[in-house]
Amino acid sequence: MTNLFEDFLLDIGLSWTLAKYVPFVICLMLGFLLFKIWMKVQLKVWIKIIVLTVVCSLPFSLYFFFYPIYQPDLYNKAYVPQMQPDDIPTQTTLAVVVLPGCPYCLQTTAVMNRLAAQNTKLHIVYYFVSEDPEAMKIFRRKLHKRIALKSGIDATRWMLAAEGVFPSYLLYDHKQLKRAWHNTTFGVRALDELRAYK
Repeated sequence: MTNLFEDFLLDIGLSWTLAKYVPFVICLMLGFLLFKIWMKVQLKVWIKIIVLTVVCSLPFSLYFFFYPIYQPDLYNKAYVPQMQPDDIPTQTTLAVVVLPGCPYCLQTTAVMNRLAAQNTKLHIVYYFVSEDPEAMKIFRRKLHKRIALKSGIDATRWMLAAEGVFPSYLLYDHKQLKRAWHNTTFGVRALDELRAYK
């Protein structure tokens, strides 16, 4: 979900949103610098304009090509589950509902490790909707020891709460559902909300 530059920005204390957007600002500044340099070159005006457009937009376009901004990075859009599990956490918990063997679910581990370090009051628990001891071992190796793993406990209702979309994220506070995100709506805005959640 993040790249080395975004990781560096997060490490120095920037928010998830700023870490996502600062590289684009830097690319725009680099494009502007290229614009200033190119303006000094003596060419026909129409050639200059064409090359100027390509050269100035190149840093931003290349960065966007490799690390695009997705809709969840712009809007913090949640959903309301129609079904709730019976074993709702009693403390402030982010329930990450995952399906063993799902590559997108496995990709969440790095982000959740960083989030666990940023907000130590937030408990993070991975709920597996099917039994797979091997998958749990893989997740256990990748996840911080503070992040819990659960499987076989009310798995069907957790799957219904996730509406069959994996991974899904459900934020509980004192047995109350506060927010819920599907994988397709979980971005830097949601991460900033969870980072600051008390």
